[in-house]
Amino acid sequence: MNLFQYISENYNKIIDLCMEHFFLFLFSLIITTIVGIAISIFATEEGKENIGKIIVSVTGAAQAVPSIAVIALVFIFVGIGKPPAIIALIVYGLVPIIFNSTSGILSVPREIIEAGKGMGFTKRQVLWKLKIPIAIPVIMGGIRSTATIIIGTAVIASVIGGGGLGDLIFVGLKLNRPSVLIVGAALSAIMAIIIDHILAYIEKLITPKGLKVKR
Repeated sequence: MNLFQYISENYNKIIDLCMEHFFLFLFSLIITTIVGIAISIFATEEGKENIGKIIVSVTGAAQAVPSIAVIALVFIFVGIGKPPAIIALIVYGLVPIIFNSTSGILSVPREIIEAGKGMGFTKRQVLWKLKIPIAIPVIMGGIRSTATIIIGTAVIASVIGGGGLGDLIFVGLKLNRPSVLIVGAALSAIMAIIIDHILAYIEKLITPKGLKVKR
């Protein structure tokens, strides 16, 4: 069966798996972003800078851990199905968001913070009006990295019942059907590219004028 024949005969199934993969990604990304930024904010409060630096070091090293190792650990302790797959995606996706968010907030110049305090800003105002806006490019870099990681890792998570496009890839491998494998792999890559462009556009919109977005 050639590629185009497979797509025409399994169009509805492919669309369903795409939607399943997307919602698996979206739910995991939202939770990961909220939790990751919350941890970074907590770790970068005044008086806790050392904790923040430790977190940066630990998460920096943790980025070397293979995604399959995280999925395997979750499988051992939680089992199979979509909930364990989502847990694995959240745990693995936290690393770049925490690393970037913590690094970005800690890198805000001290003189800017002191200037804000001199203007009568409270701790909350310093955080949301100075630290977060200045750190936005770095934070968004972490979110974009996490988005790509989650989309790719969700493919592997299908081995523990995550579903999505990974099902096509593993079926293609198991049954030696290149057309099925190519569809799953190509759609995963396209989804990652589209999501990254969307997040890049959002980053451009929310980055304060005058701040250069580093690539």
